[in-house]
Amino acid sequence: MTVAAPAAGGASGRARASAPGVLRAPNSARALGRARGAAAALLLGLALASAGAAPAVPLTPLEQHGKRVYLEGASPSGKPIKALIGGADTPVDGTALPCVNCHASDGAGKPEGVVKPSNVTWPDLTKSYGHRREGGRTHPPYDEQSFYDSITVGKDPAGNKLDPTMPRYLMPREDLVALLAYMKRIETDFDPGLSPERLRIGTLLPQGGRLGELGQAMGAVLDARVAALNAAGGLYGRRVDLVRADLPDERAAALANAERLFREQEVFAVVSPIVSGIDDEVGQLAEAAKVPVVGPFTLRTQGTQQVNRQTFYLLPGLAEQTRVLAEFAVKELKLTDPAVAVVHPDEEAMRPVAEAALATLRERGWNRSLAVHYPSGAMPAPELVARLQQAGAQVLVFLGTDAELERLGPAIRDAIWTPYLLAPGARAGRAAVSLPITLGNRVFLSYPTQPKDITREGASALAALQRQAGLPARHQPAQVSAYASMLVLEEGLKRAGRDLSRAKLVNALENLFSFETTVTPAVSYGPTRRVGALGGYVMAVDLTTRRLRPVGGYIRLE
Repeated sequence: MTVAAPAAGGASGRARASAPGVLRAPNSARALGRARGAAAALLLGLALASAGAAPAVPLTPLEQHGKRVYLEGASPSGKPIKALIGGADTPVDGTALPCVNCHASDGAGKPEGVVKPSNVTWPDLTKSYGHRREGGRTHPPYDEQSFYDSITVGKDPAGNKLDPTMPRYLMPREDLVALLAYMKRIETDFDPGLSPERLRIGTLLPQGGRLGELGQAMGAVLDARVAALNAAGGLYGRRVDLVRADLPDERAAALANAERLFREQEVFAVVSPIVSGIDDEVGQLAEAAKVPVVGPFTLRTQGTQQVNRQTFYLLPGLAEQTRVLAEFAVKELKLTDPAVAVVHPDEEAMRPVAEAALATLRERGWNRSLAVHYPSGAMPAPELVARLQQAGAQVLVFLGTDAELERLGPAIRDAIWTPYLLAPGARAGRAAVSLPITLGNRVFLSYPTQPKDITREGASALAALQRQAGLPARHQPAQVSAYASMLVLEEGLKRAGRDLSRAKLVNALENLFSFETTVTPAVSYGPTRRVGALGGYVMAVDLTTRRLRPVGGYIRLE
């Protein structure tokens, strides 16, 4: 299918009359009125900017259409867009070669190697004195028709062929019109929460209720870090504003507040929110609204099969901590394909955690590994122990709670049974140190961090922040998580640069490798990796002294 550029008498022809670069002298009082109106609008805009982040002017439906063509190489109509590259005769799908790949989200061009894509913002394309390109090629300014020609036939306004790396696109006329409409707006198409002077970052923390003290401690750390940033001049000259949404105990109210934060409060990104219990819903909100989320505070993470591109976890959740236990067991317990029971409550959230452990064990050759579940909230400890003992289980990976492990321990003692017992410390660490001494040296816990992860530099910086915020020593892990999450977000924003967008932030975070927060293990992400410090430590429980001692070093997961 070939595409003709829109006729001059159609919608595009009417638009051409008002194209930038075409100036007409005002000849009526209406022109003066328009000038005064423009000045008033400018003053209003400056006033809004001085009061906070100026609200982004919404894109029109036509501009939204063009934005999708530019960013995705796809049409909202569902009609195909095809691309021809170089001398190829066979078109490829436009989604493989969207404009943004080379010209960047701001249209300014993204040099890669020897290829230097041109600036395609409309003010640059329509400069009155035209252009001189590398290699000596010159051409006059673009107008709408020559813009269409550059897209469809690969020629500039002087009729010169464009660089062979520039694709030629076969697309419906309405997509061309929409693309041009967006190119005229691309420079001012800031993401929500972003203006030349301000950057609005959100968080979701309880201010009262059962987790109120925890939320206030994390919020104070974030406030103190933001204050330090702004005192140093902000990020690329932008002042950072922190918007806090409350997370009440009542689930429906928590979800409503989360939805308002993501959809209505004009935040560019969200940092260190407490999302435990509403993980899936917050992830869906972030994905739908394209709001990057850094460092959600939760024991749940996502796997690598269906990556939510917007969410970047700082530390591993239960699934990863259980995999750490599985790796440790295979390498350190010196058993040959033992019978292993991964014991968990029959809950939807715990099934993938058990499956992660089983997958790791089986990959390492422990094929006699099975999941054993019990009714949620009603573990029959003696019956469960009898069943496991009869099955000859030598290793238990226990995924229950502290309260359930407290009931299981005496049942194991009474059965005169001494299996290895491994559990995530965040789930059952308190009860593990109180288990019957008959289990000897066979109890191990996994943790995502250790105190030694906090360097002298990190301890000093965090302590200064805590003094500034007047924080007590309580909730230290949560404060560390909030502090480190903010550092990761700052690093991503710095790498994304002054010409910031959410897409650039996501890309910058995806390319973060071995970033040292100084208070956690090094953080790395990737296109399919969304857990920054992907690994953990194993601690042995000394049931004589009721203390923990490290066993080995950091166990990395890949």
